[in-house]
Amino acid sequence: MDDPGHRPEFRVLGPFEVRVHDRPLELGGPRIRTLLALLVAHGGRVTAVSALADALWGMDAPPDTHRTVRTYMSRVRRSLAPVATALGAPDLLVTHATGYALRLSPDVLDSREFERLVADARETAADPVTASAKLSRALALWRGDAYEDFAGIPALLAETRRLHGLRLGAIEDRVDADLASGAGEALIGELTALSEQHPGHERLWGQLMTALYRAGRQADALDAFTRARAVLVEEFGLDPSPRLTEIHRRVLDNDPRLLPAGSGPAHPVAERATATAVRNDLPGDIADFAGREAELARLLAVRAGVARTAPTAVVIEAIDGMAGIGKTTLAIHAAHRLAGDYPDARLFLDLHGHTSGQPPVTPAAALDTLLRALGVPAEKIPHDADARAALWRAELAGRSALVVLDNAADAAQVRPLLPGSPGTLLLITSRRRLLDLEPARVLSLDVLPEADAIALFTGIVADDRLADDPDGVREVVELCGHLPLAIRIAAARLRSRPVWTVRHLAGRLRQATRPLAELSAGDRSVAAAFALSYRQLDPARQRMFRLLGLNPGPDVDVPAAAALAGTTAAEAERLLESLVDDHLLQQPVTGRFRFHDLVRQHARTTALAEEPEPARRAALRRLVGFHLHTGHRGSRLLDRQHPPIDVGEPPAGCVPAPLADDAAAMSWFDVNHECVLAARQAAEDAGWDTSVWQLAWTLDNFHYRRGYLQANITSWLAGLAAAERLRDVAVRARAHRRLGLVYGPFGKPAEALHHLNRSLVLTGEIGDTLGQAGVHFVLALHWINEKDDERALGHATSALELYRALGDPKWEARAFSMIGACQSRLGRHREARAQAEAGLALCREREDVYGEADALDSLATIARESGHHGDALGRSREALALWRHLDNTYRQAGTLAAIGDAHRALDECDRARDAWHQAIELYRAHNLHPAADEIEKRSADLGLVRPAEDP
Repeated sequence: MDDPGHRPEFRVLGPFEVRVHDRPLELGGPRIRTLLALLVAHGGRVTAVSALADALWGMDAPPDTHRTVRTYMSRVRRSLAPVATALGAPDLLVTHATGYALRLSPDVLDSREFERLVADARETAADPVTASAKLSRALALWRGDAYEDFAGIPALLAETRRLHGLRLGAIEDRVDADLASGAGEALIGELTALSEQHPGHERLWGQLMTALYRAGRQADALDAFTRARAVLVEEFGLDPSPRLTEIHRRVLDNDPRLLPAGSGPAHPVAERATATAVRNDLPGDIADFAGREAELARLLAVRAGVARTAPTAVVIEAIDGMAGIGKTTLAIHAAHRLAGDYPDARLFLDLHGHTSGQPPVTPAAALDTLLRALGVPAEKIPHDADARAALWRAELAGRSALVVLDNAADAAQVRPLLPGSPGTLLLITSRRRLLDLEPARVLSLDVLPEADAIALFTGIVADDRLADDPDGVREVVELCGHLPLAIRIAAARLRSRPVWTVRHLAGRLRQATRPLAELSAGDRSVAAAFALSYRQLDPARQRMFRLLGLNPGPDVDVPAAAALAGTTAAEAERLLESLVDDHLLQQPVTGRFRFHDLVRQHARTTALAEEPEPARRAALRRLVGFHLHTGHRGSRLLDRQHPPIDVGEPPAGCVPAPLADDAAAMSWFDVNHECVLAARQAAEDAGWDTSVWQLAWTLDNFHYRRGYLQANITSWLAGLAAAERLRDVAVRARAHRRLGLVYGPFGKPAEALHHLNRSLVLTGEIGDTLGQAGVHFVLALHWINEKDDERALGHATSALELYRALGDPKWEARAFSMIGACQSRLGRHREARAQAEAGLALCREREDVYGEADALDSLATIARESGHHGDALGRSREALALWRHLDNTYRQAGTLAAIGDAHRALDECDRARDAWHQAIELYRAHNLHPAADEIEKRSADLGLVRPAEDP
């Protein structure tokens, strides 16, 4: 524009208005203004029509809301026409398939200008006068509360709170700059009002205490601390932080460091004391410290280590872990325990590697602070960073010093601060693993064990409510993920609310729509701690973090993560490993990655807020496709006899995992079973019905081998519902048949028969001969289980005839074995043996290992029924070897039960007991308790119950 002084302005830092040529623009009625405010708040991102409608009407939306919203948006476009003309833009309002976005340059929005000025001021923090001027200019843009006209609009609440938080942070930064410039008494009135308005902000209390002390009002400064502590305890359930406690101690000690630079000490006694006292910057110790015995023991063992290594080495301990894990707490606690061994200095410096609203301290600035702490006059500190580092090493030479560097951003920030001579212990804390800090020993913290988590919680609450409900306490710390910060906040909330019970707190955490919102007290928040870690990632890692929050499974491997992000496996592995180093992701075993439960919640919330809906949907499509296509290949490897289904091509960006053979397939399913189940549920939730039934088919062979009957029932019920929605009769018939196969062994014969009869009818309707043969085969199994061998024989014979008509010898062979088993139970042993041996020969000829094992089981049954128990035992052992080769634990259990029967018939009771016990364990492992109970009853009737401890 030719005249930037008259550019259009969108003002949200007060009453909402749009100005053109320095005059307010007439925008229209309240709903038009609300729609425009929402678009402005969303900062160029697309706002869905449904979100706009919800903001206008909530639950009282009129019919055809989408059309009504479009009408209003046309009025918004007309209202903004003068702005577009002034900016030389054809249109500011952009229409998308799902909603609308407002295309604005940042320089026309006062909130963006405010944020820019604040960021610029923080870059000049080393010059407090300049920083204060810039911050004052930024704060002058505020004319009231942000979006003042829209206090009742929930959709604007998050942006309003964000802007108010930034405003308060800028005020605090400006006060710090004023204090650094020498101000004191002039700030008291402003800080008194601010501390009353924001009683949970300890930084304001500390600034007020400093200003009062500088004004010569030491007693008032101490009284301010008393009021701050009372408010923090009573209203927020928090003790004063170590930083505020340290200011209090300095006021008590008349510490000259509270005075402006260059001022004399507050009291002559303080000057003499300062000249002789040991420098001790450590914050106060943690009164309710709990757990960490092993970690603390390692740090305290430094005493012995120093005695051995002092002649040659500096001792450096780098403590890392996720946000809220208790790194600083442990470092301070250990430092106090070790302080007596370091008589020359005990220094503490927050490097602000992860501090909201503050950039990390530069190495040069950190060295300046540390050198001053050692008594080096300001005029003797070099300007050059390397020269400062050399002076720091020289000043430490010959001293016995303990230095705590808290909240390091990375190794590059810390490396210039490393001492060069023995006698110094350096404790460093960081959210990132400082693996490239070569001299350091790394101590990575995990969440607390249950006993320590409970001890921390009970130590903070410290009242009788806990003794009445130990299970509730256990549930609370579990819901907090055993994370110390979360436990501290939950305990503080309970302590500050005497009418709450432990069970009530657990219920709030368990039932909250956004559980992380419950883990917030005052200015302490688990979500805020995670958000800081997230914001310091580069865009690629941020995107991977967000997308992992959409993963419905319990964990993820590299190929699945690559599919989720639509990237290569190499890039996915790089990003995953980097997130592990940032302690935003865990790696419980090599190659698999998972979130801490609370971090998972934060990742999902972040994805919903920042990842566009089409991108979220595409990512989930790729992940579901990955599990479908990998699982489909695996299922085909497990049983090549079944005809495959057509699953099409994988989605773009999805590369299925390679599986070499059936062993690799079983291994993949074993590790990824819960993930595939979660993918099926996600497909069901998304309405992808074809994927739902295809995933049920994909899991079927694995479920049968492992005896996961309940999981198979759940999958096929979902598959049947999906097929009904698709009106696909063939898939409905298949789903009914598989449900009929599973319900029988699960102890529900009526349900099994219902599904099999439905499948028989449906296959007849569509002329599916192969499907009909399969139903008859399963019906034969059903009637065998129901002890009706005549019916079983009839269905087995029908299956054989249909398989012969189709020219399907592999299933013809399995039908032979089935017929043999039925005839044997009917007393036709010779005919039965001939049928089963014919089936066995055909299976061996066609290398059908599954069918061969099945035939051997049938021959064992025939031998047992005809009284040839030695032959039965031999056949069962052959079958067991094949079931183990196939890794089919479900069929192993049945064969082991038969082996036990054979041993019992041969009066080999100990061997019978062992075989039955193995069968029972396998059945119990797969929740097949009716089958296990039957074997236990059999053994109990014969006095062969296995003792609890078998020698």
